[in-house]
Amino acid sequence: MNLRWDTRALQDLRDIRSYIAVHGSPAAADRVRRHFRTRVNRLLTNPYIGVATTNPQIRILPPTRYSYRIYYTVQGDDVVILQIRHTARSAPDDLSL
Repeated sequence: MNLRWDTRALQDLRDIRSYIAVHGSPAAADRVRRHFRTRVNRLLTNPYIGVATTNPQIRILPPTRYSYRIYYTVQGDDVVILQIRHTARSAPDDLSL
């Protein structure tokens, strides 16, 4: 399996890191980012561990240590990270690819 990041997900990572660095600390922001990378890398060996959504092509990797959901899809040999959203936010309106 290969890992790809949608531009929205990359922007989410930057925004989350920025927010935590300003409101917490840069070290905390790096810990959260590393946690995301670890979680996402697990998808390379277990791509269907996430929860199915109303769109059968999109899955959610539920939060563990930090309160963020990772939205992704599996396309052939690729796991594509679509979005990362805090659990306080509602699900994306557009769960389409």
